[in-house]
Amino acid sequence: MRSLGIELSGSELIYVLVDISDDVRIVAKNKLELAHTRDRNALVAFQTALRAVYNELAPEIIGIKEKPEKGKLSAGASALKMEGIALASSPCNVRFVSGTKVNKCKAQSDDLKKYQLPAYKVAVLSAEMAND
Repeated sequence: MRSLGIELSGSELIYVLVDISDDVRIVAKNKLELAHTRDRNALVAFQTALRAVYNELAPEIIGIKEKPEKGKLSAGASALKMEGIALASSPCNVRFVSGTKVNKCKAQSDDLKKYQLPAYKVAVLSAEMAND
């Protein structure tokens, strides 16, 4: 199963695609940036770039790390707009994974930078959820 994990951090969408069969293999990893949240052209450019990622990587499931909408740790405007674009543009089912589950996940990889690890864990957890 090809599972794409997404974490939204500031104005960046960080993604890791894994292929899970007998083991977990990282297929792709990168990030996209939303330059301006109130500029139509920036939003369209972000959506176009994300659709290109979806088309190129062909995920079977997409997982997005949940961001709280209210409260002390609530998501900013950039994160909420990127989440909406990611969800609306998705070519497959999307699962939301709580930060608590991500933090408890033991999945590790030496092939990733520290900031990519949450997206990796989301990809692994989303694939597990899809198989349940």
